[in-house]
Amino acid sequence: MALDETLLEEVSRPQARPQTYLRFYQWMRPTLSLGFSQKAERVVDLDYCNVHGIEVVRRPTGGKAVLHHRELTYSVVSNDAAVFPIGDISKTYRRIADALQSGLGILGIETTLAQSGARSTAMGSLPAACFAVSNHFEVLWQNRKLVGSAQRRTKTAFLQHGSILIEFDAEMLSGALRSCDIASVRAVVTDLKTCLGAIPPMRDLIGAMSKGFEASFAVDLLNCKLRQDLSARTHKLANAKVTMLNRPSPAANEVT
Repeated sequence: MALDETLLEEVSRPQARPQTYLRFYQWMRPTLSLGFSQKAERVVDLDYCNVHGIEVVRRPTGGKAVLHHRELTYSVVSNDAAVFPIGDISKTYRRIADALQSGLGILGIETTLAQSGARSTAMGSLPAACFAVSNHFEVLWQNRKLVGSAQRRTKTAFLQHGSILIEFDAEMLSGALRSCDIASVRAVVTDLKTCLGAIPPMRDLIGAMSKGFEASFAVDLLNCKLRQDLSARTHKLANAKVTMLNRPSPAANEVT
């Protein structure tokens, strides 16, 4: 996520050329990411996280807590007004949601989108958890949330990243968060294993999602090597950030 933030800073420079980055990555260990303004002491059971080896980090984006475990994280960073309606958050969400739907469709999963501005919350509520609430055209399967997303915007660019659930661990999430109702959140959350009856190979999942973006935007994705200066800035940023557990932020294992 430090790289997500670094790329957003890069494309937000006044002299930056139009460009878009799409990334997919996984986490080396279970990690709870908090929205930019969430208060850790109010929503996180730090004792549980410490005992169970769950890292806690703060995202550069808003929204609620997300457990990065048995999931695939995606991120889109862009300043290209020819591709995205940069100034309209709702339309930007919709453009990316269409691409996510296209990729999931390649896997054989038929999804719908939550209506803009609508909020579908679990009975008993789980206000600290991202997947308890659906809004901003988030991706649903049989009216249950499959992909959760959040944005951060500058004057000329945006970062949107989100979590595609592969196998949802409700017990771990309920332990990591305070006042969590497992039954309630299970009622409004789903995962790829439930949708497909099996866990797709990671290569197939990333391939399908990449093709979904290509089809939705009518482009060919190009692999790019991270510039040394961007890599150095990313490591500097990651090292400067401290988790709620007073440990360095976990490195994400980028897979494409």
